[in-house]
Amino acid sequence: MYQKQLRERIQRLQSVLCIGLDGVYEKLPASIKADPNPLWRFNQNLIEATHDLACCYKANFAFYIYRGEEGVTALGKTIRAAHAVDVPVILDVKWGDIGHTAEYYAKAAFEAFYADAVTLNPYMGEESIAPFRDYDDRGCYVLCFTSNASRRDLQTRKLASDTNGDSEPMYRLVADKIKKWNKNGNLGAVAGATAPEELAEIRETLGPDISILCPGVGVQGGDLEEVLFAGDARSGNLVINVSRAIINASAGADFAEAARREAEMFVDQSKTFFNQPIEDQED
Repeated sequence: MYQKQLRERIQRLQSVLCIGLDGVYEKLPASIKADPNPLWRFNQNLIEATHDLACCYKANFAFYIYRGEEGVTALGKTIRAAHAVDVPVILDVKWGDIGHTAEYYAKAAFEAFYADAVTLNPYMGEESIAPFRDYDDRGCYVLCFTSNASRRDLQTRKLASDTNGDSEPMYRLVADKIKKWNKNGNLGAVAGATAPEELAEIRETLGPDISILCPGVGVQGGDLEEVLFAGDARSGNLVINVSRAIINASAGADFAEAARREAEMFVDQSKTFFNQPIEDQED
């Protein structure tokens, strides 16, 4: 089961690092461009270099599908390679469609690509989430408060006041819905590292037992220590995705070694948090 495997890896490694295997073909090191499938070769080297540091990997579908058959092949091989070293993979697709269509998206994610978890868009309601949720041994991360700047176009908009005269932003409603829809115990939330106050609110709403996938540390500017505290890393239900800052640490032939160095620095910071007395974190 995904959730159990993830928590065990987090606690054993003292690492909440989710490495985003989101390589852009045009930016791949020249040393592997001659390979018949350079995107796969890139990922293979990264997995070999970092699998003992990552609690999971994340593969963004867009960076594979635009390469056509080559990209689809690379994605399948990447997931199998991660599984071979017992690391789960989140397929970052952000799908969200009517129930019947969502059933086939779920089959694609979990039966064709064998992903361990997916990211989902809740805009069309529970029926767009349910077919993925029905795979109760897999995980589902529902977009709640994302890390991009234009999230405020919708996600912070205040909803109509209730009978008590109160109103709340949309992301809080989504957090409430995630908790309500979590019938199989396999739903989680996506909450960005660039908004630690909102992340803390979402964690409070969800409680400690629901997983949060947190992008935005690294290139996007999220502060690791703030996020570890706001997302309650000690719960074993926080994963922080870092992509470009790790996988693009070097454009040379040493890209895998450079990625490992960056990953090690991140994990060392996480371990400092895990080993720090709780009362010191609350000061």
